[in-house]
Amino acid sequence: ERYYDNKKKGVEKRVYLATDEPAVVTELRSKYPDYTFLTDNATVTAASDVSFASRYSADSHVGIITDIQLLLSCEFVVCTLSSNICRLVYEVQSSRMWNVSDTFHSADIAYNYQ
Repeated sequence: ERYYDNKKKGVEKRVYLATDEPAVVTELRSKYPDYTFLTDNATVTAASDVSFASRYSADSHVGIITDIQLLLSCEFVVCTLSSNICRLVYEVQSSRMWNVSDTFHSADIAYNYQ
């Protein structure tokens, strides 16, 4: 919410949601109706399937790469730095800009990258 406070009035509140939990998408859409949540439903469904065949399929890998590409194009990222995907996005962004901490927020509690 603070991020959008710094934007011009009338800007559509859009959030790209990369998750492997389909219930999160439904929950956030109902809790925050004034936001538009963008997500790849096929990727969410494939990622939530814990079977080995689905989890490590070509479609699943394409979904992960798509999530990474889309997260890299976001103006601001909120994620858990304990996630390998989030750490990868953080490291790539840090090679692109001087102070990546202005565009990132960790949802982890007292997370220290060591």
